[in-house]
Amino acid sequence: MRAAKWELEAYAADLELTEPFTIARRSWDVATSVFVRVSHSGYTGIGECSPEGPPEEVVDQLERLDLDVLDGPFDLEGLSTLLDAGPARAALDIALHDLAAQSAGVSVLELLGLSGRPLPQTSVTLAITEPSRTVKKAMDLSDHPILKVKVGFDGDVAMIEAVRAVYSGRIRVDANEGWSEAEATDRLKALERFDIELCEQPIPSGDYAALSRVTRATSIPVYADEDVRTAADVAALAGSVDGVNLKLRKTGGIREAVRAAAVARAHSLGVMLGCDLTSGVAATAEASVAPLADFVDIDGPLLLRYDPWPGVGYDKGMLLLPPGPGLGVTRRA
Repeated sequence: MRAAKWELEAYAADLELTEPFTIARRSWDVATSVFVRVSHSGYTGIGECSPEGPPEEVVDQLERLDLDVLDGPFDLEGLSTLLDAGPARAALDIALHDLAAQSAGVSVLELLGLSGRPLPQTSVTLAITEPSRTVKKAMDLSDHPILKVKVGFDGDVAMIEAVRAVYSGRIRVDANEGWSEAEATDRLKALERFDIELCEQPIPSGDYAALSRVTRATSIPVYADEDVRTAADVAALAGSVDGVNLKLRKTGGIREAVRAAAVARAHSLGVMLGCDLTSGVAATAEASVAPLADFVDIDGPLLLRYDPWPGVGYDKGMLLLPPGPGLGVTRRA
């Protein structure tokens, strides 16, 4: 018999960026997040996602749920019976992990059994802009150990050459599906001399055969991003790429991300954990899973003018998790 009652509140909020953020496929002036607050037994968990469509649809999807089918705050696996993998489930999954960890008096990191493992250093992303501005930003971040530079446009190889001339740290590139197969093959070959750590999603998603050919054609490790959402996708990509970039928005939250990482390990694939343009809620949840990854790109809050939910901290690439309980995020007044 369940004595406690579930309460859920979902809402969308705009997050102002420090400057426009452009990738090969689109550009943002303002990011939008959907937040969900879930209460049970005197505790309240907070979750967040970056919607893939109208945010109102995600809010409505969350508000129509009947959480009474869950067997209390620790029924984290039961969420998969309510929602498919995707943004809505990701937001609720994060909130439930926050709630469960608070109920247990531990951090989400401890709840996952990862408190004894180190967090990889995160990259900071340089979006597409004028090459001179990109080079200036790279110089300004010279004390940061890793840059992720967006490519997928005419002149991107020359731009990476200019960045490498002023930056000696680790460089990753992300094409966001911006190249054709032939372009990807040619440009990755041209980029090999700049000591590139990895390349994310060089070509449009959906063609594993072409992705496999691109992977075999370059010495730069190729990581799938838009091509991978769940553990099943990871298994299907085995043999076509060197690794996968997991994001909580795509996996449907922490639970499936942990599963997908385990499947990647079973197939000898590298694991990267990525992010969206979100606040400290999602970023702290991502950082709590980060010990499972080889590479992380969790810099969303650094790209915001104002973070309404500060959580994970940053120190020149080091991720600093708040102590909890739960996520340990606090809402700014």
